[in-house]
Amino acid sequence: MTNNEQQIKDDMLRYIMTVLEPKREEFSGFAACPFIRADRVAGELFLAVYDDTKDTLLGMVDQFIASGKRSALLAQINEELDREETKEYQKFINALLVETGRGRVASLCFNPNDELEVQGFNPRAEAPYFLINLAYRKDLSKAHKSLRKTKYYDNIPGYYMRYLGDTTAKDKDNEIDVS
Repeated sequence: MTNNEQQIKDDMLRYIMTVLEPKREEFSGFAACPFIRADRVAGELFLAVYDDTKDTLLGMVDQFIASGKRSALLAQINEELDREETKEYQKFINALLVETGRGRVASLCFNPNDELEVQGFNPRAEAPYFLINLAYRKDLSKAHKSLRKTKYYDNIPGYYMRYLGDTTAKDKDNEIDVS
């Protein structure tokens, strides 16, 4: 691993520990990403640098699967996407995973250019790089179901919930759709 790759991984860890893991009022006292700390602490988080001039995305997914870890975070370092492109890129990755027999894995993309926020807090905008989160669909479904029983989603605007795939989400008072 080069010094640059180690620096990128250190930046990712700093982002995870200072932005995604702390409990936040905006998420009703939960962390922005409530399950990442457990994966990180248990050694179940696969961190990697994705350089599309050297690697393929499917090759990176295969490395994650082969690692046996529960989740992954890939820093895509040499391509910047506009915020409008994030959701379409995420859809493309998920379709590619299904089409190539890797459909048990799903992706979520975090773009530093995103403008999705919860009560003024935008964890995606603080990402040090364009990040691709990979996780097993069964784990994501289980996590979503457990969070639905809490107040985690109470402050998340309807447009953000729709962005996350909840087609039934309703807008709240004075809400602006930036998706």
